[in-house]
Order: sequence, then C-alpha cells, then structure tokens
Amino acid sequence: MILYNQLPEELKRDIEKVSKKVDVKAREIIVNVGDRMDFVPFIMDGSVRVFIENDDVNKELLLYYVEGGQTCMMSMIAGFTNKTSKVSAETEIDTTLMLVPTDKIRKWQIKYDEWNNLILNLFLDRYDDLISTIDELSFKKVEDRLIKYLDNYKDQSGSIKINKTFKEIARDIASSREVVSRSLKKLQNDNKIKFA
Repeated sequence: MILYNQLPEELKRDIEKVSKKVDVKAREIIVNVGDRMDFVPFIMDGSVRVFIENDDVNKELLLYYVEGGQTCMMSMIAGFTNKTSKVSAETEIDTTLMLVPTDKIRKWQIKYDEWNNLILNLFLDRYDDLISTIDELSFKKVEDRLIKYLDNYKDQSGSIKINKTFKEIARDIASSREVVSRSLKKLQNDNKIKFA
C-alpha cells in the first residue's frame, strides 16, 4: 500500500497547503452515516475504526481500520461522488488527521500519477478487507473471528493488550457480549490466548 509519506514532495506540499491538521482524542466519532464528505481524512498518526450501523437491530459491523499514513476508501468514494457517507468512523486512540478538501482530489488525479496509484491501492486493499469480513461472518466460527481480531492487539511477547469491554469487542466482530465472554474464557482455558 502506498502511504502518505511515500507521496512525492510536491504533492505532499499541495496537500499540506490546502488541508487542515486536527488532533482528535480516542473514541471520538469523526464521520457519521449521512455526513456530507467535504474532506477526506488522512490518518497521520493513530488509528480509526470504520463501521456500518443498523439502527433497526441496534448493531454495528466493523469494516476495517485505517492506520497512520492511510486514508479511508469510503470517504474517498463519498468525496468523488459528492454523496453522503454510508459509514461511520471513530478514533481508536488519540489520532492526528489531515483533512483534505474533496474538491482537490480530482485535480490531483490529473496532475499526479502517484495520487492515482494511491487511490487504486487503497481500493484494492479495502476490497480485500471487505471480502475477508464477508468470509469471516459467513463461514467462520465466533472463536476463529475472535482469535483473528485479538491478534491485532498482541504485544511482542505474544500477550494480548486490549483496552476494550466485551461489549465493544462483540460489536467489532458482530456477535453478542455473552458469546464473546464465553468464547474468551474457553480460549483462555484451552491456552489459545493469553492476556498481558
């Protein structure tokens, strides 16, 4: 994946000239479903959780994370098409964003091949993420999804360091708090996971 810091200096200068840098605390919503996307957020430092919501059943589904140097495919789509966001995004940890105005995106497509490469790579990476999410929800057991999810929170020693409630974990893997609680206990008893 092409990251922000891999873009040519001229393009980075253009981005920095017209963008707004914002520091956002952990667990703050930065985009809601229905928001008009006048900007595309580049995550300079930190992590953002992108998810869809269904108010009818009061559930959320994690689509993917956007990390430092990356941007969000769904924001890019909404920006390209002048449509509202179909997803929500929340910071996982304290995060620094570069808010790029959407009106500049099309100009940079014409001017910079690297911008086009960034967008294409972004679409391909997020497409893979979404296919993986569909596969997991359709064909994997909760325990398998939970192990994969917790792998993202392992430290160098292999211990899991996560600062989330069972309810938040359940939300991210599209399950219930009770199922997550039982599955975590079983995985610990089977020595398949260990917490720091």
